[in-house]
Amino acid sequence: MTTHRSLAGVAHDIAHHAGSGLSGLSPHMARAVRASGCDTTSVELLAESPHPMKIELETTLRRALGSLRETAASILGKYGFRREDVTSIRLHATPAPWDTEGYSLHTRTVITDAQGRAYDSGWLSA
Repeated sequence: MTTHRSLAGVAHDIAHHAGSGLSGLSPHMARAVRASGCDTTSVELLAESPHPMKIELETTLRRALGSLRETAASILGKYGFRREDVTSIRLHATPAPWDTEGYSLHTRTVITDAQGRAYDSGWLSA
C-alpha cells in the first residue's frame, strides 16, 4: 500500500537519478545554465516537452530531459502512484561552483500531490 509520505522517496530518487551520470544531464545542463547567465534553473517534468526556464536547449539536453521525464514517471509507478496522483514534479538544478566542466549538479525535486501537498527531496550533491 502506498502512502503519500512515500512521495518524498519518489522525489529523492528522481533528484538522485538526475544528478547521476546515468541521466545524461551532465555536463549539458550545467553548460546551458552557465551560458544563460543564471545560477540555477528548474524544469517541470510533467510537461509534454520539459524545458528549463531561460535556458536554450541543444539536442543532447532536450533528449536527456525527455528521458528523465520518462524515468520520473517510471519511479512514480514503482512506488505505486499514478500520474493522476500528482500535479507537479519540478526538478531544480544548480551546477556545482567548483566543477568548471559541469559534471557535478546539485539537484532537488519537489512533487506536489493532487491535494496540493509538497514533497521535497532537499538539495542533493552529485
